[in-house]
Amino acid sequence: MTVSRVSARKSKVLRSVFQTDLSQPTPLLPDTHPGEPFGGPLAAPRHTASLHQIPQLAPPSDQVRWDRAWHVVTSRIQLPSSVAVEDSFGTAVPHSQDLDEAFYEALALVLDPGKMLPGALHTEDILTWHTHQVRQHFTNHVLPLLAACISQTDPTRILLSSIHTLEAAHRQYLYGLSLLLRGYSDKNTASAAVNKFRRDLHVVVGNSWTPGLTDALSSVLRQLLGAILGPGKWQPGHEPSPAEDHEISKAREELLHLFESLDQVGLAGDRFRVLFAELMDRSMNEFIHVTFPGVWTKHDASTSSSSSSSAALGCAHHLCDWVENHFGRLAVEAFGRLGGSIAWGDVERWREVALGRLAALRTSELFDIVLKWPESRGGLEDLRSAVISPQKRLQLTDTFSAVMQRRLLHPGRSTLDILRTYISMIRTFHALDQSTVLLDRVAHALQLYLCHRDDAIRIVVIGLLSNPRSVNTDEGKGKLVELATVLDEALQQQKRQTDDEELDWSDMTWVPDPADAGSNYKRPRNEDVIGTLINALGSQDIFIKEFQLIIAERLLSKQPNFQQEIKVLTLLKKRFGENSLQNCDVMLKDIQDSKRVDATIRRSLNGEHQTSASSMAYHTRILSRLFWPNLPKNPFVVPAPVAETQRQYEAGFEQLKSSRKLSWLDHLGSATVKLDLEDRSVEVECKTYEAAVIYEFQDDGEQPGQRTFNQLWEELMIDEDLLELALKFWISKRILRDLGQRTYVVVERLEDEEAGAEPPTAGAFTEAGIDTVQSSPRKPKNLGAAEQAQRAIYWQFIVGMLTNSSPAMPLGQISMMMKMLIADGCPWSNEELQEFLGEKVLEGVLELSGGKYRLPKKP
Repeated sequence: MTVSRVSARKSKVLRSVFQTDLSQPTPLLPDTHPGEPFGGPLAAPRHTASLHQIPQLAPPSDQVRWDRAWHVVTSRIQLPSSVAVEDSFGTAVPHSQDLDEAFYEALALVLDPGKMLPGALHTEDILTWHTHQVRQHFTNHVLPLLAACISQTDPTRILLSSIHTLEAAHRQYLYGLSLLLRGYSDKNTASAAVNKFRRDLHVVVGNSWTPGLTDALSSVLRQLLGAILGPGKWQPGHEPSPAEDHEISKAREELLHLFESLDQVGLAGDRFRVLFAELMDRSMNEFIHVTFPGVWTKHDASTSSSSSSSAALGCAHHLCDWVENHFGRLAVEAFGRLGGSIAWGDVERWREVALGRLAALRTSELFDIVLKWPESRGGLEDLRSAVISPQKRLQLTDTFSAVMQRRLLHPGRSTLDILRTYISMIRTFHALDQSTVLLDRVAHALQLYLCHRDDAIRIVVIGLLSNPRSVNTDEGKGKLVELATVLDEALQQQKRQTDDEELDWSDMTWVPDPADAGSNYKRPRNEDVIGTLINALGSQDIFIKEFQLIIAERLLSKQPNFQQEIKVLTLLKKRFGENSLQNCDVMLKDIQDSKRVDATIRRSLNGEHQTSASSMAYHTRILSRLFWPNLPKNPFVVPAPVAETQRQYEAGFEQLKSSRKLSWLDHLGSATVKLDLEDRSVEVECKTYEAAVIYEFQDDGEQPGQRTFNQLWEELMIDEDLLELALKFWISKRILRDLGQRTYVVVERLEDEEAGAEPPTAGAFTEAGIDTVQSSPRKPKNLGAAEQAQRAIYWQFIVGMLTNSSPAMPLGQISMMMKMLIADGCPWSNEELQEFLGEKVLEGVLELSGGKYRLPKKP
């Protein structure tokens, strides 16, 4: 298609929309003499003839009169063609000069030719003609001036100069219209003409938007809206100061004045309203995401002095107040200046939108709400609108699961932290949704992850057995004391009674089951933190076995009473049944019976052997072997006085219990040792094997106070690991000193220790220095083929971790990752793993620096 044909089609489209064939003002012609046609040439040259020679002609026709009137009116309202700023819009003629009878007569003929000039066949609409010339004038003269305004850099100056230019154009355009309106006698007709002209003019101006003008207006509006609705002005619990009130009022006046100016010049059309709506929407979104993140309650002096329930209202009330009294008020005032109106239903919809966005913010912050529970209780109130439909509930759980996977379920978080977060999750989701449907969705991944943590069950059991009063102490920070606190709550004690009821007909808070609940769903009566946590740890048998091991350790300790253990045991029996925990009942009974049997036997021994009884106090705990866990047996030779007392005790027990026999577990006991040295006396609470070791350092006349490792092992026949631990214990108490070559001597005087070689202290046996201890010559060095293969696999795994995961790791982290990531688990204890790593350090394939192991750098 050629260019000419395209231009022709464009012209055709333009002519179909705009009337381009309107007439132009008639040119200024000289006066005509009687008998001479209007606008035509003279029939003959003028000559000075007498009047009687001129024939009497008929008056001018209606068409000629209309043409003359058209010329008079259009000449008066014609716009100037200059493009200069000074005269582009002309100068308004004073009203006194408009009182021209000829103009008014001509205007009356042009406005109503059908009535006053019925013979005029070719007439036009003067208002349409004026609208057309305004459109051409705007295109040819005003648009270039607007383009010049946009070339400025300051958005405010661009907007003001553009408004001033359009105001000047409107004055000229409306001046011509005002002259035409003087010919209308009917006010309704005049008003309709004005409205039509303004509407057409505003359409022309509204289509003159340029990107530069849009950007400038958007920048100015954002600045004013920020000053009026900005987040810093309306913080929760903060009232603006008088200076801030003045600043807000000033910005509001500027904004409303801007709306009036834009409406007057025709820039307040649909495009502007869409822009303003987008900026208001942006202001609401910015207010929510700047004001409320991490803010769970509205801190107000009035609410803090009232009931405690007001603290849990969250920020929704403050947001609704902001929408109604600030956001909605500004919208009503602004659209009122544009001739529009805002209904109360619109304000309610804005409030719903704001609450939905606040709920979306709380959905993204739900993990932080869980971590800071119960201080973040108010955040759940803002989240209520996000759990009203299955789709929103699914979105909430998906978002939370993704955040939990990224921030919690990874090797960098300890099992204690994960369990504490799980407890907070149980409480938070129960407060949000008592049906536990949401909790079941998000907790599945966490439960699977906990099953791979070997210490999870042990931490839970220790937490249940902890002292509830130690929750805020340093001791409580290392335990899951929250479980002991929950156990003391009266609601937990009544849990079984309420759960046994199928349906409480007197419950006035009953609600139907949620739509997204499963077919086997059963609504819980309370949050049941302990029950949910126990069920998440896997098999019931595994939990009971771990509980038996831990309660056995506690029963064998010097704890004065076992009230917490009995309370936990009662709870677990209600959950698992009496038979499952029968062994624990027997264990508790053994401890209680041991006190009575021990007292009886000691009274019998004191009566028969008064001298020996006065030398040493000896107490025992008698355990039923079949009901206690498999306790480790590490026998050693006890001191002679202890062995004699044990023999007497066995005889007394056989008299009391003829069908039963005692088997001693010497390494599980404890002793109080008093040492008399040259410059001091020391009384120490220690293990029985530690007391046996220090007993061997008594003077025998050959080498007073000095023994070697081999001598001690041969005399006591004790496990080497226990012997090493005992020696380290007494060295840390400054009772023994290592002379080297695994020879130890008693420190009779502290100044002798300071004067001699620097003794190894307790710090010498940390991770950083234990690898310097020589291995015992009696430990087997020839390992089996299976164990060697297992050690090779473990070493390759350690090398892979130090190569791909982290270049340096402490012992605890290596042990944790091996237990988590190796398929069959790692049966080594931390001490065994430390010994293995020490061997690799001696071999030169591993380095130990600052308590962390790393691979040596390649040369």
